[in-house]
Amino acid sequence: MTLTSLWARLVAATLVPIVLVTALLYPIFTAQLEDRIVSTRVTAEALLEAEYEGLLQDMNESLNQVLATAEFPLLRSYMASLDPAHSPARSMVLQRDHAQLDALFNTLLTHFERYTRLALIDVQGRERLSVTTASMLPLPTVGDYTATPLFQEAMALQHRDLYVSPPRLGVTGGGEADVTPVIDIATPVFDPSGRRLGVMLFTLDWSRITANLSVAREDGATHILLADAQGTWLLPDDHAGTMPFGGALATLWPAASQALASRPWGNAVLDKNLFWFRTHDIRTHHYQSQAGMIVSEPETQPWRLGIMKPKPTLSGLLMESPGQLLAIALVYLLSTAFGLFWVLSHHRQRALRQRALLFSREARQSANEVQDLYENAPCGYHSLDGEGRVVKINRTELDWLGYRADEIIGKRDYRDFITPETRDAFDAAFQQVVGPAQEGGAECELLCRDGTTLPVAIQATAQVTDSGFQYSRATVFDLSVRKQLEERLAKQAMTDPLTGLGNRRYLEDQAAREIARAQRSGAPLSLIVVDLDHFKRVNDTHGHDVGDLVLQAFASTARPQLRDGDVLCRMGGEEFAVLLPDTTREQAMQVAERLRQAIEESPAEVGVEGIEGGRLAYSASLGVTLVSAGERSLKPAIKRADQGLYAAKEAGRNRTHWQAGQGEGA
Repeated sequence: MTLTSLWARLVAATLVPIVLVTALLYPIFTAQLEDRIVSTRVTAEALLEAEYEGLLQDMNESLNQVLATAEFPLLRSYMASLDPAHSPARSMVLQRDHAQLDALFNTLLTHFERYTRLALIDVQGRERLSVTTASMLPLPTVGDYTATPLFQEAMALQHRDLYVSPPRLGVTGGGEADVTPVIDIATPVFDPSGRRLGVMLFTLDWSRITANLSVAREDGATHILLADAQGTWLLPDDHAGTMPFGGALATLWPAASQALASRPWGNAVLDKNLFWFRTHDIRTHHYQSQAGMIVSEPETQPWRLGIMKPKPTLSGLLMESPGQLLAIALVYLLSTAFGLFWVLSHHRQRALRQRALLFSREARQSANEVQDLYENAPCGYHSLDGEGRVVKINRTELDWLGYRADEIIGKRDYRDFITPETRDAFDAAFQQVVGPAQEGGAECELLCRDGTTLPVAIQATAQVTDSGFQYSRATVFDLSVRKQLEERLAKQAMTDPLTGLGNRRYLEDQAAREIARAQRSGAPLSLIVVDLDHFKRVNDTHGHDVGDLVLQAFASTARPQLRDGDVLCRMGGEEFAVLLPDTTREQAMQVAERLRQAIEESPAEVGVEGIEGGRLAYSASLGVTLVSAGERSLKPAIKRADQGLYAAKEAGRNRTHWQAGQGEGA
C-alpha cells in the first residue's frame, strides 16, 4: 500500500462516515424543527387571538359604561337645568344636583380605576363639571371646548353614538411633561324628548387597557406590537422598553411595519423572527358594545396588533439539550474512528464490519421510529397530488375517517371526505396551495365512515421542484375539544352562575325570537317581572350567603310553575323576568298568581342558626304586562312590568299587578 493510497483511504474513512451520519440525522432534526415551527405558530396564533379579544373586551366595556352613564336621569336633569335665567330655588336644586353628580363621578373614578377624568360640557362648549384623578392626571380645568375636535365631533353625533380619540399623552398642569397615555371617549347627552343637552367626556387610562398585553412577554423573547394606521407606537413605555409611546414603529422594526401596512391580517417571516398580526378598527368592530356608531380620527384607524417570536433554528434546537449535542458529537467521532481503524487495522475488519451492521440496525430503527411518529402522531398527515387525490395518509387520520389505507391511497379525492357545508373553504385553500401562494389553510369538517363529522383545521404547503408542483403536504388538527369549549363558553355567557337561570343577555336573545314569532303568528306574548320583597333586609340581617340561598330557592320554586316554552331569567340582583309565549292577559295573571303563591308557601332551606327550622320565609311582588304589537324589543314591556311591580309593592307587597300598555284597557 503506497503512502498516497493510504492518505486517500484515510480521507475517505473520515469523510464518508461524516456524510452518512449527516444524511441520517438531518431528516430527523429537520422534522423536529418543522414541528417546533408548527408549535410556535399555533402558540402565537392563540396568543394573538387572546390578546385581541382581551383588548376588544376592555374597550367595549369602557364604551358601554360611558353609554350607561349618559343615561342617568340625574345627569340629564342637571344638564337640562343649565339655563342662566332661573329662580333662586332652582339654583339651589342645580347646586344640589351638581354636588350629587360630583360625588357620583368620584365614585365611578374610584370603582372603575381605568378612568382618569370625567367631565360634562354644555352645548356652548363650556365645561360645567369635571372630576379627575389628580395624582395621575392633574389637568387644569378646560373652560372652553368649542374649538376642540372632541366637542365638534360629539355635537354632530346622535343618541348612543360615541367619539373615541386616538391614544395620546396626558399633561401636567404646569407644562408639557408626559404623564400617562390616555384616550378620550365622548357622547352627546339628550333629554327624553330628544333635545341635545351637551356632551359627556370620559378620559380613559390607556396604560390600564393595554396592561394585560404584557402577559405575552413573560418568556422574555416574545414582543407585542400595537400601532395605529400611521405606524405610531401605541403601547406605554414599560411594555417594550425600547420603543417610547408615540414613536414610529418603522424606526425599530421596519419589516414589521411594512408587513402590518400590507394587509389586515396574516403572518410573515422577518429575518430571525416569525410575525403574526391582525387589525382592529374601532369604528366598525364594536358589535359587542351597545354603541350605535363610533367615530374617530380616520388617519389613526385601524389599530394593528402583532405578536413577534424568534424563529426556531436547527442550531437553537441542538443547543437546547447539551446531552443531545454531546451524543451527536460522539456519533460523528465514533463513525470517523471506525473508518480510520478500518484502514489502519485490517485484522479488525470483521469486528468493524459487525459494528457497521450495528450502526445500520440503529439507522433502520431510527427510520422506523420516524415512520412510527408519522403514522401515530397526535395529528393527521396526508399528501395530495395536483388533482386532490390522496397519495399518502397516516394511520391517525385513517382512524378518524374509519378507512384502510388501501381504500383511499390512489383511489379517492380528499375533498370526498369534506362535508358539503365546508367543502368551499377546503377548495379555496387547496387552490392556494397549488397556486402561487404554495400554502393554505382552512377549518373544515371531516365526514367519517360511520356518518359522524369531525371538526378539523388543515394547514398545507406545496412540495415544488424545478419540474413544478409535485404534491401537497398537510397537517390536520382535531378541533373537537376546542369546539366543545367554545360551545361551553357561549352557554356560560348566557347563564347566571348563581341560579343557573338565563341572564339578561339570554332574555334579550330569546325575546327577539319570540317577538318576531308573535308578530308573524299574531299570538299574544306576556311578560312577568318578579322582585323578591325586602331582599336587602335578608342580606343585611343574615348575610349575603343566605341571600344567595334565597335566590337559588326562588329559581328551584319557580321552574316547576312554568311551561317548557316559558323563559325564566335573572335580570340582576333580586329581580327576575318570565317571558310567556302564546299567553293572554288572563293566562299570564294566573301564572303570576300561581308563582306568587308557590313562593309564599315554599320557604328557602338556608340551614342557618337563628332561623327557626333552618327555613326562611320570603315573598315576591310581580308586575305583569303584554308585549304590544309593533314593539321591536322587550324594553317597553319591561318598563311597563316594572311599573306594575312598583304598584304591587306600594299596595303592600306580596301581590300581583297588571300593567296595561298604550291602547289597552286597564
